[in-house]
Amino acid sequence: MHISGESLMNDGSAIVFYNIFSARFLFELGINGVGEDIGWGKGFAMFFRLAFGAVAIGLAFGIGVVFVLYHLNRSLSGEDNVVQVVLTISAAYLAFFTSEILSGCSGVIAVLTCGVTIKSFGETLINDLKLAVNFWEITEHLLNSLLFALAGVVWGDILS
Repeated sequence: MHISGESLMNDGSAIVFYNIFSARFLFELGINGVGEDIGWGKGFAMFFRLAFGAVAIGLAFGIGVVFVLYHLNRSLSGEDNVVQVVLTISAAYLAFFTSEILSGCSGVIAVLTCGVTIKSFGETLINDLKLAVNFWEITEHLLNSLLFALAGVVWGDILS
């Protein structure tokens, strides 16, 4: 899955590995209560829990959205089609929150799996597909602009 040339699966995997290695690094600093002693076995177990737990959460939210889209299919008027777009926003946020905050898994991988599930099985159930596609394109553009502006501010502060 690529969005503007960047691989979300790669980003999600990098976050999972960062969580594992940062916990090990903080443990190596020797500060009590900080970090975790992670060996090979525990590292692999932690990777599978973070990654595949997120996939399971993303699938659950994706299938839930497809179920709701199926029941909303063709029953909304032209003005009410925005409900389906709001449903996709809500599903993305709730999948991230549930995975990252409540379950301690990768929120990025959960959102990616949720999005791929909705795209694969629910795209034909969206009444106004152009509305949904245009909304997500403008959201992507705005959030990428915000991300790179913030990165520029942070790096500018570091370099000065």
